[in-house]
Amino acid sequence: MSSIEAERHYVLEIEAPERSPKRVSLTDQAYEIIRRRIVLCELEPGHTFTEAELSDQMAMSKTPIREALLRLQVERMVQAIPRRGYTVTPIHVSDINDIFDYRVIIEGACAELAATQASEDDVAKLAALAERSSEEFDSIEGSDIDSVTEQSLLNNVFHESVAIAARNARLHRAAVGAIREYDRFFFLEWSAPSVYPESHSDHREIAARIAARDPQGARRAMISHIENARASLLAAVTNATASGAGELLRLR
Repeated sequence: MSSIEAERHYVLEIEAPERSPKRVSLTDQAYEIIRRRIVLCELEPGHTFTEAELSDQMAMSKTPIREALLRLQVERMVQAIPRRGYTVTPIHVSDINDIFDYRVIIEGACAELAATQASEDDVAKLAALAERSSEEFDSIEGSDIDSVTEQSLLNNVFHESVAIAARNARLHRAAVGAIREYDRFFFLEWSAPSVYPESHSDHREIAARIAARDPQGARRAMISHIENARASLLAAVTNATASGAGELLRLR
């Protein structure tokens, strides 16, 4: 079993080690604020804006905002428009399917490897995360944004933990990239939770198959979970279109 020590990208507050507060640059602050506004659809897909507008709204100079927007262009979350500013990258159904196809390949492999490579500590952590995410999912009422945001973080921590348990640094990096791309779809998917079973047990099943050292079962459980999420998100897209909100999406 590899002894790779992976650096986590997603950490729950209760797991964060005690340390002196790290000074966060203005660029990092601007990046996190703008990215969160895009993920929460406060800046909707297709919305056009300028650096000056964001500077006024955020009470921040243009330089860190410009640098943050460069990072977001690399992530394909915004696009620069010459002499007009920027637009939030529209959501295409083809992009949704591309992301889910990629997640099936990468995260299915992570789960399969984790079933043979995970330590006992990994197995215990996955079981605890699965239980917590399932319990909190079932207790969320309506679209309480704070609760949904916490559920999004729990979901990301669980999926990254599976990737870390696979003990493959390249798969871990690929999985984190897939998780980050999916961030902006999580809240849209939440608008169609009826697609999920009433009891949200996908994470429990993945953790159980890894604990049972069942590589193929773990892979199947992860793929089933990802396909449930795909169905829910596409249902949300259909609902948005039917309700007249289709301008947020580019259906092609």
